[in-house]
Amino acid sequence: MIGALVFVGSKMGLPYAPPLVLAALRLDVAGLLLVPIVAFQYEYWLPQTRRDFIGVTLTGVFTLGATNTLLLAGQQYISSAVGAIAYSLMPMLMTAFAVLILPAAGLDRSDVVGIGLGFIGALIVANPTPAALLTSRVVGVGIMLASVVVFALGSVLTQRLDPSMPRITLTAWGALLAGLFNHAVTLRFGGSLADVEWTVQMVYALFVLGVIATGILYVTHFELINRIGPSRASLNFYVQPIVAAPLGWVIFGRQVTVSVFIGFLIIVLGFALIEYQLVIRIWRKFIGIGTQE
Repeated sequence: MIGALVFVGSKMGLPYAPPLVLAALRLDVAGLLLVPIVAFQYEYWLPQTRRDFIGVTLTGVFTLGATNTLLLAGQQYISSAVGAIAYSLMPMLMTAFAVLILPAAGLDRSDVVGIGLGFIGALIVANPTPAALLTSRVVGVGIMLASVVVFALGSVLTQRLDPSMPRITLTAWGALLAGLFNHAVTLRFGGSLADVEWTVQMVYALFVLGVIATGILYVTHFELINRIGPSRASLNFYVQPIVAAPLGWVIFGRQVTVSVFIGFLIIVLGFALIEYQLVIRIWRKFIGIGTQE
């Protein structure tokens, strides 16, 4: 549910700040919040080993920095629900990259079919017909998908690197570096803090994006990847469209079309094929609880 606030908070803040500036401010807030926390709570709060420094750089420049640049750039063209649905491809991409990068991962026939269904669902959501190939929606979904690819790849690479520092410490320094990276990108492509309109809604959007949807969400996500693996840690991305769609309708008046809904269902079906054993266990547990009651 927290993850859905990324897309809702982005739509709230974009009218008052350029996308790249909003992405930088989001990460500034998260980094400035998390670094003092880890400094007071953890003895191992500074990068010490070579892998630590590589992990912080990878997280800051790639996994968080480039991801948020693309996310905010794409979100300006599409609704919060469509953005959340684009991100529901995360588990399948995590699985694909894990197979390529992690030594213990493997890929069977159901995985291949599931990943294929995921991309078919994404195409249905984007609806890139020849007559509307360069519409804002198609462009927005394309940029969001690029953001998903960068985040999934960066997460799996970090797991493969396996830095010594705690995940919350890695995330804290990564967020701080990502903010600096995004400010540099902003200066390169135009835009500055002077372009921000500091309204109450803008401040609220930064709280939602920086504190809840970055500080809390990313720490939880990276810790789950470390404990249960990238694919299962990404299950929460399927809840995000369910939450983002009604929030987007209530706050912004944006409705979800039938094709977008069908695309999302196909993406979910694809993941069910990839993690069919997990789905069966959950279903058996659900039936067992229902039977006892």
